[in-house]
Amino acid sequence: MKRIFAIILLLMASASCMAANRALLVGIGRYEPERTGWKAIHGDADVALLKPLLAQQGFDDIRTLTNEEATKSAIIAALNNMIASAGRGDMIYIHFSGHGQPIDDENGDEADEVFPFDQSFVAFDAFRTPQKGYAGENHLIDDELNPLLNQLKMKVGSKGMVFVAVDACYSRGIERGEDLDIDDLDVLNSARGCGMDEAFVVPGRSLYLKSVPKPQRFAAGGGMLIVASACKADERNFEHKSGGRMYGSLSCYIATLLKETADFTVWQEHFENKDYKKTTIFKYQTPSVEVYR
Repeated sequence: MKRIFAIILLLMASASCMAANRALLVGIGRYEPERTGWKAIHGDADVALLKPLLAQQGFDDIRTLTNEEATKSAIIAALNNMIASAGRGDMIYIHFSGHGQPIDDENGDEADEVFPFDQSFVAFDAFRTPQKGYAGENHLIDDELNPLLNQLKMKVGSKGMVFVAVDACYSRGIERGEDLDIDDLDVLNSARGCGMDEAFVVPGRSLYLKSVPKPQRFAAGGGMLIVASACKADERNFEHKSGGRMYGSLSCYIATLLKETADFTVWQEHFENKDYKKTTIFKYQTPSVEVYR
């Protein structure tokens, strides 16, 4: 009996050490226009699209935050929970669908860039413009994501991988869809985020934004980190209509990849080889991918 019990314990210990496939899906569609100034889009539909496909590909730990659940504090808490539960060899997929907005770079890490703004994902409780008592505290800034992703990268180890998809708009230049040859009103009205002329800038200075630490280079070693964005910095992110429904363009493309494989290295090759040009998903924008080893 003792021997059987020891074998059971050994099997349980082995199972706990096995690598896992984990995902965090954040999608906001029903913003509160009158309160925050952000129009409704279809980020929540992206979560509904991707979750079952991930499950079919063996992701058994899938966490979701949609609409009012996706406050900045809840997103950060979910990322910290992911870091705590992640193990060596894990494959981790993180997805952000919603509005994006350039935000004033008060800590100076973008000072040498042509457009000196940070990028931010618009959480459910973030305002489009500065308000009395609000100076950007609920925008999820790339500087704040940096250390969290770095922790995940190191936690999964050399045999693990982290893939981050950002189906939001960090754009400048083309500020209104009328400048493009778009004959579908659903697409025309479905740009996510805003351009540089509508960046979040606090009159004077924002003590909060100034206090955000500058991002550091991702640490060498650990797992490979791949970050895919829905569009270039000088483009708008338009949604895509599929089956009569609107989704994020990047979400639609990743859905097509998920139907074939969940191998992140294969996805990376598809992006780098620009295989998305074989589809009609990205008509008005160009996705991009960055790889950190």
